[in-house]
Amino acid sequence: MNASTSPRFTRRAWLASSSLMASAVFALTACGGGGGTGTATGPQAAASAYAVGPITGFGSIIVNGVHYDDDLARVSDDDGVSHDRSALKLGMVVEVRGQGADDRVAAQSIVTHSLLRGPVQAVGADSLLVLGQTVQVPSTTFFDDRLAGGLTAVQAGDIVKVYGVLDAATGVYTATRIERHDSGDDPFRLRGVVAAYDAVAATLTIGGAVIDVTGQSLPTGLQAGDLVRVKLQRTQVGGLWVATQVRSGEIRPDDGNHDHAEFEGSITAFTSSSDFSVEGLPVDASQARFEDGTAGLAAGVRVEVEGAIVNGVLVATKVEIKDGRRGGRNDGQDDVGDIELNGRIDSVDVVAQTLIVRGVTVNFAGDVQYERGTAADLVVQRKVEVHGVLATDGVTVNAQRIKFDD
Repeated sequence: MNASTSPRFTRRAWLASSSLMASAVFALTACGGGGGTGTATGPQAAASAYAVGPITGFGSIIVNGVHYDDDLARVSDDDGVSHDRSALKLGMVVEVRGQGADDRVAAQSIVTHSLLRGPVQAVGADSLLVLGQTVQVPSTTFFDDRLAGGLTAVQAGDIVKVYGVLDAATGVYTATRIERHDSGDDPFRLRGVVAAYDAVAATLTIGGAVIDVTGQSLPTGLQAGDLVRVKLQRTQVGGLWVATQVRSGEIRPDDGNHDHAEFEGSITAFTSSSDFSVEGLPVDASQARFEDGTAGLAAGVRVEVEGAIVNGVLVATKVEIKDGRRGGRNDGQDDVGDIELNGRIDSVDVVAQTLIVRGVTVNFAGDVQYERGTAADLVVQRKVEVHGVLATDGVTVNAQRIKFDD
């Protein structure tokens, strides 16, 4: 159940203290994009950081424009399974906890959060149907190497894993990354908004999926409008998907306050421009700066909120709309256009005019701006900073600028 409507969460309590919390956050947080933070009792380097959003670059990982050093981070998925940091890929939605300030933070833990894992039922011109859910696939969606070609490489019957953002108002998913998932007997997964719950029949409905929850421990007070995450058996029974686990689908920190937070996601409950929730996390925006105004804010809108987390509430200093369909400034396109890669060149193919940095293939053909060198300097182990955009194959990055870092 989302925090804004749940009787278990007293919004009046945190709104009544919002002035106090806002004063605290402005003492803790420096305004500005990717901004640094400090505390009243310690130096900036001791500040705690929290972020949720898609990975848009490497050399550390880059989330919401902030660099998080992942060298010593614990990496896991949302089932708690540990992974090597090499498992982190462009477009994955991650939850990061760390220490630091300004544009450089040392990540302590990184958790990947997928939306769907299951069979593709249909492929459209710019969308998929997976587990009864409509998944929009914009031109900015990343694909894994086995799906080079993007949406054209996906076929009905494929098992895929989808990362992205869910519009809580419409139930439509927007993919930031799609992977082919061929791993044995792993259960299917679905994170979505409950459209209906029938306690007598022991079924809940999410989009076009009707799920048998017989015998499952359900979140307290489960009702329509709640955000849940469900594990499913791989085979339907009598036209129903069968749940093996049902739990809350909210993403929120459970480890106390954070001096600086950057959270990108969908508004899951909306009362006013100063009182809403993002992915179930309550937001107090009463003293926030609105980059795009407040007219476009509503349930389901994709936003990036910056501020500090105080007593479980994100006290915002800045709110930016990321969803052009609802009044954003990108005309329906996600603004994850610029991809940044920092690292040493692993390999170079001079014939194909491609190189690999942190596992990402970069095409350097065409009009590329070079700094501190030329194309002839693109050799193995040379350290570079690449800026580019996603190619139409959904896998390759077309370089626009390459800077040699000595």
